[in-house]
Amino acid sequence: MGRELISKATRNEFREVLTSFVLQEIITIFESAGLAARSNFVPQVSGQRRSLVEQYYANIDFCSPSDVRKVTAAFDEIMLRLGSDPRRFPDHQQTSAKLVARMERDGFRFEDGRFIIDSLAATLPQTPSLVALTEESISEHVVKARAKIEAGDPAGAITNAYTLVEQFLKELLRQSGTDFKESEGDIRLLYGLVSGPLNLEPKGEHLESYLKTILQGLKSLVAGLYELANKASDRHARRYNPEPHHAKLAVNSAVSLCEFLLDSFRYQQQRNARKARG
Repeated sequence: MGRELISKATRNEFREVLTSFVLQEIITIFESAGLAARSNFVPQVSGQRRSLVEQYYANIDFCSPSDVRKVTAAFDEIMLRLGSDPRRFPDHQQTSAKLVARMERDGFRFEDGRFIIDSLAATLPQTPSLVALTEESISEHVVKARAKIEAGDPAGAITNAYTLVEQFLKELLRQSGTDFKESEGDIRLLYGLVSGPLNLEPKGEHLESYLKTILQGLKSLVAGLYELANKASDRHARRYNPEPHHAKLAVNSAVSLCEFLLDSFRYQQQRNARKARG
C-alpha cells in the first residue's frame, strides 16, 4: 500500500467542521463529488454527522489519485460554503485558514478556490461539484443510483435520487438568477421557487386544465419523494428499510422530473430570446 495522500489528521479536521453542517448538506457535498457512503459500515465515533462522514471515508482509497481528486472536490465545496454564509459561519476565516494549513502539510495548496497538488495534477481528473443541466448529467447520476439498487442498497439509491433532484433544482435556480439558500435541503421549497421562472405554477391562467392537473401531480411527486427520502433513505435515521421497487420508483420519478424541468428551462430560454429579438 502506498502513502495516503490526505492524512487521517486532515480528514478528521474536515470531519469536525462538517459537524456544523446539516446531514443533507454532508450528503450533497460527498455525492456531488462522486463519492458514496458505505451504509453497512459502523464507525467508532459519536454523533450522526461524524458517523456519516466516516461512512463516506470508509469507501475511499486515500492512496488513489482518482479517489483523492473526488475528496478534494468535496473539500473545495466545504471551503466554498464556509465563505459564502458568514452569518452562519462567523469564524469561517479562522476555520478556513486551519483547514488550508492542514492540507498544506499534506502537500496541497489552495488556489482559486481549489486544493491542488502539483505532483498529481496530471493524473487527477476534474470532478464537477454540481449537477449540470444536461441529459448526460442526469443519466450519470441515475446510473449510480441503479447500481446501488443492484448492489442491494435501495436506501442509498433513494438518497441518490433525492440528491439529483435537489442539486438539479438548485442549478436551475442559479441559471435563472433566482435567490435561494444554498443550505436549503427541502426539495418542496426549491421546486416552489423554480415554478415561478419556469411558469410551472398549476394555478396559472394561461394553462389548459389538463396541464394544470399534470403540474399539480408534479408537485405531489416532489412531496412524495421528500417524504420517502426522509423515512427510507440514508439522509436521516431510517424509519423502515425500503424495497428495491420503492427505490426504482424514486429513481424513475427523479429522472422524469429532471428531464421535464430541463426541457421547460430550455423552452423558456428560447422564448425569452425570441422576445428580446422583437
